[in-house]
Amino acid sequence: MIDRIPLPFPLPFLQEGISTFAILMLTAFLVGSKILTKEYERRGLLVEVADNVVFLGVLGTLVGAKIFYIFEIWDQIFVVPGMYWFPLTHWYGFRELNDPSCKVCQEAYGFWSSLFSGGGLVFYGGFLFGTLFIYIYMRKNKLDYGRYFDGMAPSMAIGYAIGRLGCFVSGDGCYGYATDADIPILTFTFQGAVPSGVPVWNTPVMESIISFIYFIYFYFYARFQNFKKWSLFFQYLVLHGLARLSIEFLRINKAVIPFREPPKLVNIPDVNGNPQFLKGYYWHGFSQSQYISIFLILIGIYFIWKMKLWQRE
Repeated sequence: MIDRIPLPFPLPFLQEGISTFAILMLTAFLVGSKILTKEYERRGLLVEVADNVVFLGVLGTLVGAKIFYIFEIWDQIFVVPGMYWFPLTHWYGFRELNDPSCKVCQEAYGFWSSLFSGGGLVFYGGFLFGTLFIYIYMRKNKLDYGRYFDGMAPSMAIGYAIGRLGCFVSGDGCYGYATDADIPILTFTFQGAVPSGVPVWNTPVMESIISFIYFIYFYFYARFQNFKKWSLFFQYLVLHGLARLSIEFLRINKAVIPFREPPKLVNIPDVNGNPQFLKGYYWHGFSQSQYISIFLILIGIYFIWKMKLWQRE
């Protein structure tokens, strides 16, 4: 994995180099913006709206992705019952408590340090907030939501596909469970962090491949079929929701409501120095992203059925 690209000359704000994740995220927004502009032009819509949609999408992604990340690690921030104000008044949270007897404090996340860190982004948080910001903008300007949101489907698909490659290249940790399978591209041996040296499912690339496939569907077929207004957007919700729901079964995520006892971290490592529980599959309940995926799938199916969005205009 390549987290940073070193610079030949030092810069005060880029001393560690350029983030590969940031490069691919920027590429995702630029490619999506280009496609969105061309699609609005083809549809006879206001081309200048594309710039505002991209800006609000970026803003929503930054805000929503961090907020949902905080929800995801909530129990790792407020680790000491009754001291709920402490993480809100200390940048690094309970790590600043300076109590050697508090083992959980030493491993806790800080509320503010996590909120303003460079990492820790949850896609669905960014997607929901970005969609909300764009909807408010279009409502305020009395635009035809359905036609504009339909035009966004190909851009969202290609943007997600490129962005997920950023997760893989930078090695940000959204890998899958350990596996004995050896399938080119679909599995890889993770290096540089837990579980270093353990073959795992390459879930970021899996998601990227699936997203490229339904980008091809939207870009080369669906957008020319004259489906009824809103059809492409709700098709996107269903397709993306199904893809993310499925991939999450392979990813290492906490269950919102555990259906069975989650695995315990084995303190004795294996011969490679890795926690033993990472050697097996341990899904124990739906994650936050899976619940949101199910919600989006149901919303998409409901409106496709109610509005008969499989029909052509």
